[in-house]
Amino acid sequence: MIPASTTRRAALAGAACLVLLPLSACGGSGSSAGSTTYGTLSSGTVKFAYRADDKPVSFVQDGKPAGFMVDLTTAMAAKLHLKATYVSTNFNSMVPDVRNHMFDAAAFGTLVTPARAGQTAFTTAVNYSQAQVLSRKKSAIAAVADCNGKTIAVTQGSELIALVQKIAPKVTVRQFPNVAASANALVAGQVDGLLTGVTTTQNLLAQHKDFTASPPVTSGMSAFPVAKDRPKLLKALNSALAQVIADGTYTRLFAKWNPPGTTIPAKLLSDYPGMRQVPGASAAAS
Repeated sequence: MIPASTTRRAALAGAACLVLLPLSACGGSGSSAGSTTYGTLSSGTVKFAYRADDKPVSFVQDGKPAGFMVDLTTAMAAKLHLKATYVSTNFNSMVPDVRNHMFDAAAFGTLVTPARAGQTAFTTAVNYSQAQVLSRKKSAIAAVADCNGKTIAVTQGSELIALVQKIAPKVTVRQFPNVAASANALVAGQVDGLLTGVTTTQNLLAQHKDFTASPPVTSGMSAFPVAKDRPKLLKALNSALAQVIADGTYTRLFAKWNPPGTTIPAKLLSDYPGMRQVPGASAAAS
């Protein structure tokens, strides 16, 4: 005869199994698979830092994250069967915050430099960054090299600071927390120019008819930062990026968010054979 205590223990164990089995099943598939498979911070989600001030790259629209990088990373997350979440932060803290596991990655094409590569890993190229200097038409700066002797606004922490100092060693750089503050300083005559990316430049030119822009200079490869101890996530994001490029999603979103006439850099096209320059075009037309 089996003791009653043993029977009760068996019954309790069986009940525990009944409770735990559904949880285990959830862990093996569906939303929580992302955490197990890719090492994201939260089960079934990938948490991105993003900038809310850099339209059309990433910004807030109707109270929600929007822009090219937001749409692109959302599409990448979908390829991994993950839900993308976004938290606004300033550019200067993005890489350190990813390194310190406050975010899984940043939904922003971050210029890859030796200093930043020392802090985090980076995905394959998401773009090749170019920059232009904006100035007022009445006192135009013709080229980035002409910034010598000028005061130029740059977003705080941007690697464009080192770029303009290299090209124009006698420049005076004033750092501002975001693009809007830099633009306001230019409007007010507090600075002579504003150095920023080409997409942001086009957006600001549309807003300020008294602004003009120099020809672009190439600043380097940009990519998404990922903590160095998250190799599975890095591999997954690289795979997802390759997929959204191969199926034309990247090209479609690039055309959606960039001003007419803006082209995908030739170096990016060569990095991803078969990538389309124009939505719906064949790879040969790239």
